[in-house]
Amino acid sequence: MGIWWEIMSIRKVELVNKEYYHVFNRGVERRDIFIDSEDLQFFFNGLLIFNKVDTSPFTQSPEKFVDIVAYCLLPNHFHLLLRQVSDEGISRFMQKLCTSYAKFFNKKYKRNGSLFQGRFKANHLNGEYALPTLASYVNLNYKHHKIDRQTRMVKSSIFEYLDMEMGRRICSENEINNILNEVGGLEEYKKYATNASISFADNKNINLENEDFSF
Repeated sequence: MGIWWEIMSIRKVELVNKEYYHVFNRGVERRDIFIDSEDLQFFFNGLLIFNKVDTSPFTQSPEKFVDIVAYCLLPNHFHLLLRQVSDEGISRFMQKLCTSYAKFFNKKYKRNGSLFQGRFKANHLNGEYALPTLASYVNLNYKHHKIDRQTRMVKSSIFEYLDMEMGRRICSENEINNILNEVGGLEEYKKYATNASISFADNKNINLENEDFSF
């Protein structure tokens, strides 16, 4: 439990380069922010489109704001695990992503006003052995909420880690490989992620068993 407790004790700090952050936000008044598959895909595509310093459609900027380490998009909130790689990268990336998505959502559903519950929240990851645990928390967050990804709006990077994602991949391959190597490879990561998720669920009085995870 020590490693997991360290994760849950992360403090909010200044966003600096080469550091990892758990970034998250939810819909205002806990409303759903992803209503259909088009919504989910628009936000997902934005994770790639807006992750470059120059977003002009006429340039191919190699410089990114962040490395995306893990993500989980759920009906009324999202979780991202990011490594900042350029100055003010996380703030600039999230501003572009969330502003664009809110405009799309409000126009589509003929609504006005804020979509998200204030500015995004970001917690700094510290602790030498915590990264695989936080990646597991983000990857399997839909399990903590007992959400069936076959029937609800959910998209998770766990399938990029398992090399089962058939569509576009947006996570840093280097970051995934580093995490897998740290815990001893893919098969060990499956066990690690399952145990970390069950530990988190226990702390929140959520009942999860090994049988709830099939990889």
